[in-house]
This record gives sequence, structure tokens and C-alpha cells, in this order.
Amino acid sequence: MTFYDFKNNKSFLSVTRRINYFMIILLVFLGIIIMKLTSIQILDSEKYKIIAKKQSQTREIISPLRGGIFDRNMNSFVSNVFRVSVIADPYKIKNPDTVSTVMAAVFGKSKFEYYDKLINKNTSAFYLERKVEVSDLKGLDTLKLEGLDVFKESSRFYNYGSIGSQIIGYNDLDNKGVSGIELALNKDLTGKEGYMISRKDGRGFKRPDLNFVQKEPEGGANIILTIDKRVQQIAEEELSAGVKSFNASRGKALVVSVKTGEILAMCNYPSYDPNNIKREDTSGMKNSVISDIYEPGSTFKLITASAILEEKLDNPQDVINTENGTYKVFGMDIIDSYPASSLTFQQIIERSSNIGVAKLSQKLGAERFFKYARDYGFGIYTGIELNGENKGYLKRPLDFTNGSLEFMAIGYQVAVNALQLTMAYAAIANNGLLMKPYIVKKEVTPDGNVILENFPSPVRQVISSESAKKLNDMFIGVVERGTGTDAKIEGLKVAGKTGTTQRLVEGEYSSSSHISSFVGYFPADNPEIVIMVILDDPKNGFYGGKVAAPVFQKIAIRIMGFNDVINTYRNESIADNKDKPVIEKSNPDKDRVLPNLVNLRVKDAIEILNERNIGYDLDKDLNSKELQGKIISVDSQEPSSGSKLEDGKKMKLFIKNSNVENSSTILVPDVRKMSLRKSINKLVSEGFIVDVNGSGEVVDMFPKPGNKVSTKSKVILFCKEEN
Repeated sequence: MTFYDFKNNKSFLSVTRRINYFMIILLVFLGIIIMKLTSIQILDSEKYKIIAKKQSQTREIISPLRGGIFDRNMNSFVSNVFRVSVIADPYKIKNPDTVSTVMAAVFGKSKFEYYDKLINKNTSAFYLERKVEVSDLKGLDTLKLEGLDVFKESSRFYNYGSIGSQIIGYNDLDNKGVSGIELALNKDLTGKEGYMISRKDGRGFKRPDLNFVQKEPEGGANIILTIDKRVQQIAEEELSAGVKSFNASRGKALVVSVKTGEILAMCNYPSYDPNNIKREDTSGMKNSVISDIYEPGSTFKLITASAILEEKLDNPQDVINTENGTYKVFGMDIIDSYPASSLTFQQIIERSSNIGVAKLSQKLGAERFFKYARDYGFGIYTGIELNGENKGYLKRPLDFTNGSLEFMAIGYQVAVNALQLTMAYAAIANNGLLMKPYIVKKEVTPDGNVILENFPSPVRQVISSESAKKLNDMFIGVVERGTGTDAKIEGLKVAGKTGTTQRLVEGEYSSSSHISSFVGYFPADNPEIVIMVILDDPKNGFYGGKVAAPVFQKIAIRIMGFNDVINTYRNESIADNKDKPVIEKSNPDKDRVLPNLVNLRVKDAIEILNERNIGYDLDKDLNSKELQGKIISVDSQEPSSGSKLEDGKKMKLFIKNSNVENSSTILVPDVRKMSLRKSINKLVSEGFIVDVNGSGEVVDMFPKPGNKVSTKSKVILFCKEEN
């Protein structure tokens, strides 16, 4: 019998070895699993709990309601409304053709516009439509289209359209401020987000779960402005009418409380409607009152005038040689629009004499001139609570070149914004005390708690109240007798200053393009309101007193009807007619206050009298041979300036002349029937100043060809309008 020796069988040993290896591997693998489970269940349990929550729960942000913006009387400039957005997830949309067909039917667009987007699986979820009106949905929100999410989003509606739009600003699609108060106070208006925890089921659909912690959002702060919506609307309406009437390219207006620095109205033309923004609205979105700077011209003369008074370098009745209208400074001409041989300091301001102010600035000197200009706030920020303010440009004395002092004194070689200049005049009206301007009155929580409240804030006493009173009297004279007579309001004493600046065109000052301005305040004996009006490049006239002053007058008359804005100086006749946009003209034969015409050229004096319907007699015949070729001006007048003309009476003008023939007279050439470019070139080359009305071929001119006039005289061209 034969026995099998298993122990020596190699095959058996091999199998046993493999089993042992397998068992070892199995035990190692089991050990790893046990270690991993230990890690998951014990060591890293918190980590995996968080992962599990993320897979089964979702945290949804709840956006807060944006704060409101109100005027000082709690009129709401903006409302929060809900609009609807549609989000598509291409991965979840099984039938793009059906979805695109539905979307096209609802929104009236091409089916393929949606289809091309929906078939692109390389994109994540995106907006198919954003913030559309709920009425536009046509039941889309009731359809169960997988992959489409229809939901409501908070949006802004601007209750008064374009009124105050450059102050209020507007928001982008994400409800974040882009401009104005919406941008400047975006953080305060936005509030704080809340959240809600939802549970996701196996399909990924979300449902709220009240067992989880939720946080309610905190609404944004309500902003209460110093703006008065009624005054803002009046300023915008009259500015728009003025720009159109005088054919200007742009305009600005500002209404400020003298004693507090509160801004009651701030507007620019053109404007825009934030509810309906168009591509061409870009130019109207800018708040140019603070962002644009310009050379202010004669309105900047308050610096020299107030400094001279404060430093006691001259008295209002001191006489200054004004060089008959032309004065050379380092080889450059300074010219007066109304030439005179001499004027008092008072008359220099009333008639806006460039020569007189330039000479006064020489008494003041560069250092003191700069000090007062800086003290009034030029060349530095006002601190207004809006973005985009341009602080302007004010040369330091070490940067002055020959003529800088004299030309800066008359408003050139310096750049300011309209708010700076308005606050400077408000300081004069406020007895020399400069106030900080502000436009935000309060910030209030949704439940009425005051977060922030602004109060009137004095900046500095620029000049004494005594000097301010003297300058105030001069500015009254500007309106009563000087260049600002078109700002007069019957029954109300007004003070102010005109400004007319040549604009830089292609690097050179243009005699046919101007910035016209008027800044004034009332009542002049106890000022409450200051108004600035600026018209850019007006074509139908250009003097500030003839273009900007009438706009000032209309704004002032209309706001005088509001008791709560103005309650100390209303004139009864005006109050009874407060709804009328302009005051009726007074009877020309009744109680007319006479202007000061002494030292004016006779033709200018006659023009002023004709405009005011005042009859006059001359003591000499202007056509007499003795006056031909002579410089003639008003020597005296009866009655005197400031007095009233009785019924049926005429004013008497007494003429004086130089008794020598004017050696600097030239003949006016005939440029009629010439092209505008050729006629301007010819006149400028012969030393004339040109004012253009219309465009195209010259059809008429004034003075007429062949007349003898002094050099640097103005020639007005009337052109044929070309389409």
C-alpha cells in the first residue's frame, strides 16, 4: 500500500502560502477600515457633520430693503418696488426648444435669442431676464419649467422722475448706488443682510425648515436731505426755460440758506430720468455744480472788494482812475465794457469795472489776495456729502507771473466750482461768516431712531460784519443801478453780482463764446436765501446781467410764495400771485427808481433808459458837428440816481466830451454778404470785438458800415440762419 506524502507536496505548500497572504491582506484592509471609521465617527466627526449639513441644507441670503431718500418736508424721492428676474440653468433644462418658445411668447423676443443661450452647456446658471415688471410675466411664474427660476428682486423707483435726479443718483441692477446720494451713502442705505436655512431633498429641491436658526435682515437707513422738493422743481423749471430762451448749451442753478449753509436746490441742465435711462443721458447724469470748474469772471471780484474794505485800503466813495476803458498790464489789455475816465470804488463794483478792480488788487498785493481767496474756500473742498467735487485751482503767490494778480482779481487764471462761489457770497450775506454747505439733514433707522444729524457749522469769519455790510451795500447798487438791474424784484431789496467770462475755445479766449452768471441774495437788509445761476455758451445775448439775472429773478419770485421757506419778507402783492411764474412789470409811468448813469457812454445810458421805459432829454444834439468823432459820456443827471421819477416827468442827461477829436477812432468796414468766418477774420484783424447772432452769411451789422468808433469796439453781426 502506498501513502501520499502531503508534507512534501509543493503544490499544497503553495496554496497554503497564498491563503496566508490573503488573510494578512484582508486583516490589513480591515484594520484600515476600522481606523477610517474611527476617524470619521470619533476623531473627525465634527468635520463630517458640517459636510453632511452642506449636502442636506442650504443657506439663503435675504436682502434688506434699501433705505428711503426724503426731502426736508418728508416727500419721498424714491420707493422700493419688486420686479421679477428669470434665471436659467442649462444643465437642468431638458427641452431648450420648449423653454425658448415660452420665453419668446412672454417677452416678445426672438425664440432663437433664448435658444442659443440655453443649449450652451458650458455655462452655469445665468439671467435670461433681469428686473422686468410683474405684469410682463403673463403667468410664467405659475408654470413648472425645470431649470427656470422665477423670483422677485427689490428695485428702485424714483417718484419724481428727473426732479433732483443728479442729487439722488441711481442704482445698478444689483441695487448698488452708482451716483449721487445713492452712491455717496450706499453703505448706510443698504442695511444688513439676513439669512434663512432650507433643507434639500434627494432631488436637490429646497424647502424652508423652521427648526433651523434664521436671521431677519436689517433695513437701510432713511436719508433726509436739506433739499426742498418744491424749490428744486422751480429751480429746474426756470433753469431749463432760461437755457432754451437764451440758446445756451448747459446751465447750473443753486439755492442755499444763507444762515445755515443748507442746500435747498441744486440742479443742472440737461438732466435725466433715472426710471428711464437712455444712452444719450450720459451728459445729464453729472452734477456739474460741484464737478465742473470754470473761470468765474466778474463774480470773483468780491475777493478784491472785500479784502480792500477789510484792510481799510479804500472807502466806497474813493475815486479811481479807470483810464477811459483800456488799461495795459505788462503788455496785456484790460478792457471795460462801459468805459469811464474815473469811478468811485462803489461804481467800480456796480458797473463791474475790470480796470478799477485790477488797480485795487495792486493795492492789496499777491499775498493778501491769496489769503482772502483761500479764506473764502477757493482751491479747497467744501466738504459737501456728494462724490465728485472738484476743488478748483487757486495759484499760490510764488506761482504768480506778470499780470496774474490783476487777471485773477477779475476772475481769470483761477478755477472754481459753483458751490464754492455761492458759499462765498453767502458769507457776505451772513455778515462775513462762511458756513459749511451740507445736503444731508438726518440719517434715521427704519424704526425712527436718529443715527446722524447735521447742524449749521461755521467755518471761519472771513471779514468783519462792518466790511460785509459795506460790500452788501455795493451789491445792492449792482442790482439797483448797475449791471444787475434785470434781477430786481418789485417790493424786495436784492443784492448780487453779475459775471461774464470769455470761454477758452481751442486754447484761446473766444469773443463769441461766454459763461454768463449771476449770484444774488435777498432780502438784502436781512439775507435768507442766496441763488446762483450760470448759463454756458448762450447765443441769444451773453452778459450775465442780461442772461443769468432774469433766471435768478424768476426763481426768487416763485419761491417767495412758500411761507415755510420764506416767512419774514413776503410782499403782499407777490404772495397773492404766487402761482404766477414771473412778476408783472410795473407801470412805466409810476414811481421809477433812476439808475446812476454818470460817466457812462451816452449810447449805453440811452439803451438802459429805453429798456426801462424811462423818458429822457439830452442837453445837446448828438448829431451836431461839435460832437462828431468825440468821446461823449454823461457828465451829470437830473434827478439823481436812487430817486424816483414823478408822473409825466423825463430824466435830463448832461453831456460832456473831451473837446479833442478821438485819435483812436476807426471806420467800421462793411462785411455784409460775407461768410461768417471771413467777416470775423476781417473785423478781428482790424481790432474789433465781434459778437455773433445766428450763423451763415452776414446779413446785417451794428454799428453800421462807415461809422467812426473807438478801437476795440464791439461789432454785432446778424447772420442768416442755415439749416
